[in-house]
Amino acid sequence: MLTLLAAALALVATASPARAVQASGDDVPVWSTGWSWTYQTTFRYVGADADVTLNETVTYTVAGAQSFNGQDAYRLNISGTITGGSGSAQVDGVGNVSLSNFSGTVSGTKYVRRSDLAMLQETQAQHLNGTAKLGFISTGITADIDLQMTPQGGWRALVFPLDAGQTWQNNVAVDYDGGFSYEAGSLASGADTFDGTFSMNAPSSVTNATISAAGGSVSTRRVHSQDGDTVNTHWYSPGHRNDARELLQLPLDGATLTLDRTLSSASTPAPATTLTATITPSLTCAGDQVTIAGRLSTGQSGVPVTVRADGIGTVNAATTTGGNYTANLTAPAAGDGKSKTGARGSWGVLVSAGGATAATTLVVTPQNCTTLTYDGATAAPQGGTATVSATLTDLTGGSTAGRTVTFTLSGGATVSASTNAAGVAQTQIPVAGPPRDATITASFAAAGNLVAASDSSPFAVGTIPTTTTVAATPPVVTVGDPVRFTAEVAAVHGAKPGGTVQFQVDGADFGSAVALADGSATSPNLSTLGLGFHEVVAVYNGTADHSPSTSAAFTFRVRPPLLATTTSSTVEPSTAVAGQPVTLSATVGTTSGTPTGEVVFTAGATELGRAAVGSDGKAALTLEDVPVGSHQVVATYSGDDVYGASAAPPRGLTVEKADVSVSLESSDATTVTGEAVSFTASVAVQAPGGGTPGGSVQLEIDGAPVGAPVELTDGSAVFGPITSLGAGSHVVSAAYAGSARYQGGSDQVDQTVEKASTSTTVLATPSPSLEEQPVELIASVVADAPGSGAPTGTVTFLADGDPIGSAPLANGQARLEVSDLAPGDYQVAAEFAGDADYLASESEPVSHTVLAGTAVVATTLALSSSENPSTYGGLITFTADVDAADDSAPAGAVQFSVDGQDIGDPVPVGPGGIAESPALASPDPGDHTVIAAFVPEVGFSGSGDLLTQTVEAAPVTVELVPSDADAQVGDEVSFSATVESTVTGTGTPTGWVQFSVDGVPLGRAVELVDGTAGSEVVDDLTPGDHTVTAIYSGDLHFAPQVATTTQSVHRVATTTTLEVADASVTYGDAVEVTATVTPEHGDLGAPGGTVDIVDGDDVIATVPVAADGTAGVATATLTGLGAGSHQLRAVYSGDDEFDPSSSDDTTVTVGKLATTLTPQAALVSVSPLGLPLGQLKVTLTAGGDPLAGAAIEFKVGTKVVCQATTDARGVAACNAASQILGLVLNGGYTASYAGDADHLATTVKGGILK
Repeated sequence: MLTLLAAALALVATASPARAVQASGDDVPVWSTGWSWTYQTTFRYVGADADVTLNETVTYTVAGAQSFNGQDAYRLNISGTITGGSGSAQVDGVGNVSLSNFSGTVSGTKYVRRSDLAMLQETQAQHLNGTAKLGFISTGITADIDLQMTPQGGWRALVFPLDAGQTWQNNVAVDYDGGFSYEAGSLASGADTFDGTFSMNAPSSVTNATISAAGGSVSTRRVHSQDGDTVNTHWYSPGHRNDARELLQLPLDGATLTLDRTLSSASTPAPATTLTATITPSLTCAGDQVTIAGRLSTGQSGVPVTVRADGIGTVNAATTTGGNYTANLTAPAAGDGKSKTGARGSWGVLVSAGGATAATTLVVTPQNCTTLTYDGATAAPQGGTATVSATLTDLTGGSTAGRTVTFTLSGGATVSASTNAAGVAQTQIPVAGPPRDATITASFAAAGNLVAASDSSPFAVGTIPTTTTVAATPPVVTVGDPVRFTAEVAAVHGAKPGGTVQFQVDGADFGSAVALADGSATSPNLSTLGLGFHEVVAVYNGTADHSPSTSAAFTFRVRPPLLATTTSSTVEPSTAVAGQPVTLSATVGTTSGTPTGEVVFTAGATELGRAAVGSDGKAALTLEDVPVGSHQVVATYSGDDVYGASAAPPRGLTVEKADVSVSLESSDATTVTGEAVSFTASVAVQAPGGGTPGGSVQLEIDGAPVGAPVELTDGSAVFGPITSLGAGSHVVSAAYAGSARYQGGSDQVDQTVEKASTSTTVLATPSPSLEEQPVELIASVVADAPGSGAPTGTVTFLADGDPIGSAPLANGQARLEVSDLAPGDYQVAAEFAGDADYLASESEPVSHTVLAGTAVVATTLALSSSENPSTYGGLITFTADVDAADDSAPAGAVQFSVDGQDIGDPVPVGPGGIAESPALASPDPGDHTVIAAFVPEVGFSGSGDLLTQTVEAAPVTVELVPSDADAQVGDEVSFSATVESTVTGTGTPTGWVQFSVDGVPLGRAVELVDGTAGSEVVDDLTPGDHTVTAIYSGDLHFAPQVATTTQSVHRVATTTTLEVADASVTYGDAVEVTATVTPEHGDLGAPGGTVDIVDGDDVIATVPVAADGTAGVATATLTGLGAGSHQLRAVYSGDDEFDPSSSDDTTVTVGKLATTLTPQAALVSVSPLGLPLGQLKVTLTAGGDPLAGAAIEFKVGTKVVCQATTDARGVAACNAASQILGLVLNGGYTASYAGDADHLATTVKGGILK
């Protein structure tokens, strides 16, 4: 009994629960050193052998703060007295003992986590005195009890902050250990130790309650938890910063221990220095940044502040002016395991500074915080779309994929998009007008465990962007001729813009703005510009809906009048056939200089080609694809900057169809009846024609068409295998029908077909047979491979060498029924007499027995093949189905044979009368006779059946490989074909392979060796891609096949350089340039073709390339280069054997040409010659030649009196008769030329003539 009592008292000492507060209710308090709470405790133990009550007064005093197992903790000293109690207990061997007069002491320590008042450990020692009375015997008792309790992870009986209606889950295990000893005089004595673990796993709920405690009425938060018979209830008093009451009930092996303690007094004076702490926000989602702010009551700045947060970590700060401080924390994503109402975790936060402490609680909801950042377009034109994009971020690092983000444009559309794996949502939003300053808002509605988020950005809805282009027509104009400008204005979307365009020429407005019509504006004609280069720009002024835009400058040139040219031409030959090279030549003549540019050759409205004009004035072009027919070829010189266009008179050209040669080849000129033979027709062009014929070829045998015409592929037509030729000589012909470019043609070969040998087999069924029982004799006649087909004619059946009847062949079989054979043994045979296509043959004899009057059960046999027809080498089996006339199970075996050769041993007939042959590789292609003969056991008759097994040739693959798939012109190339069967185990194909390139046979057919054939070497392939074909002929076992590949032939690489004789000249000087084209190697000699001399993007000369050793050289003399800097380069066109290439840019600087004004004295007095008075006249020259079309300004003194333009002689004249006095006073006049793009300015003083 006393042992139980000691254990119960030890458990009493465990009942010191932790407390907590909450931001939305009562938050966790801060305890100060010296604070104390005194409780009146009633302890009762009720069991089967005892009912004991103890009364205690216990005080818990805060001794200070210290680290306990790495955690910030309060240390509380426990002291008290046992003040009374009574009870009774049953003592073994003694009887029922009354207990009374309890007294004693209580001492110990308790550690409580400062951030949330969770109990970390409690140790108690109790010394008990009392009286035990049994009958008239009374004795004193003493007991000492030591107990230590350590909750695993701490016991948070209260989860702060506390508020009515909250619930959470308790799940705590408490380790305890200790011991006790007692002395009861003559009644009993003893000692023991104890240890173990008890747990509390049950929900807690919070309600408001008012109780009597501490000498009055106390408002409390009642926290109740019950796990079966285990009950723990706290009445937490925020005003006393601790429990006002606690009730703990524990079941103990059939007994109950109840602890009920009530606060009798508390001492919690305010500390001298205080620290406050407030979390903003205190209730938030995981991942949020929260701010902890407060004030140290001393107001001192610079005091270190330490913030320790459960589940988060430590943050350091310092006080500022007035003792204020702030620190930031991130709300954790982890849970505290309590599952508190509306929270995933309640985390205590402890703040220390200047010897003071504050505590508060951060409550984290089940949701994760998010941010939404808009990072899409912030401007777009009206009427279009904009790409909107936003990034959704889970602040705990979780995935935000598959979430819906909504984008709203103020005053406009709303669209939605789903986030990708990176959390980015992106889509297009329509942007409606009018132009305005708007706002784009991205929003995410709360979903799942994520909270809502949004972000906004200013968004400019603008006018629709436009682009403007301008061009001059014509881009090169002769001086004095009109030029006009056209601007095109396009919007990035929507209708064509309206509004106006202002044209600017050489930086000055030309005329008034021109209204757009259908997006286009055209200026008036302009014909007053001087020689040289000019720039035009179009400025679109925009509208309310469309943005303004300015074109890039378009440069055009005003040139002197073009010099006349004449063009003559030749066509050689004037009569040709399709594919024959025809050379078109032209000569461009002029009175002086060398024209450049190109000549275009046309036939009617069709351009045949064009060629550059060489330094000799000649242009030539060789064509091989002129259409068949009569043509009038005109050579037209297109002109250049100096020379005008001209055309030659038409030249007649007649192109006729080219003749062809047709070649027909047989895969085997001598075959037997039914043997597969294939034919290949090749159509080649006869010289001087060229190209690859198209069209179709019709195969004919003995004058009759066979199948449909076959289209030519690269000049060849392959006809499928033919097996229908009978014995004899046949004429096989191929008729090419011709095409639009080629004549028809034909070829023929003789095909000899010999009679095919045959094999005959015979079967008697039933066998043995009964006397007078009908017996069917079945003969099968098949053609021996490579022959095929069904022989016809008559088969004679023999018994022991004597004819017993005959029957005609039908589908390769002849059947004769006999019933008059006398009892006995016979050797039955069949003889085929042959026919027009097949040779005679005789079967091997088979044994047949006729039984005299014996009763046997008749049988029938049905034979089938697993695959018919089959492929050579493919595995096949045969199945015999034997049926007995009385439906009994036939006993015996079946012998299978093919063409008279047994397939293994006889196969016993299994259940159901079925026998299956061993697997057999399909024999040579052709027809084969398969016989199944039932060999019966006693009581059954024999029977049999046969079938014709057709075997087809095995398919093959042909791999065609070039020796160099990317060859250069002139390289030697050959081709290899490898033929392999697609059927495993059938060996290596034999036969022949015909190679061809672009339809032209490459030599003769090549025989396969070990399945491979190689072509002849070819080294004359032209540049480009060529189709190479390999045609496999097939053989006895393997089917024909065709393979193709592409052979690429590249031209020889070149490099081009450009040399300039003089890189700095004056306008009007000739510039000599030399382009050198060097091939990668000189094996093919020097490159031909032409070189374009390019100034920027303009071709200014085209020069033929002449050989200089293995290099090509093109030299040109350039005239008419305008003043300024020119970037010249040489662009080689390439030819049939050499690749194009381009030189680097070379800079040529052309200076302006100096000019001279020569004045004529002005007459200021009347002349007897009648000359006009006041006429001002000057002559402008440049480089010694007159300069026409130049504007001359005349001044008398500082006054401009007139302007004039020089004529073809360079003369400009002005009538200044009204300025006679000024001429006299100033002693003459001044004439000035301002210069232009190519000429320098000049001024001269003209005198007077009195």
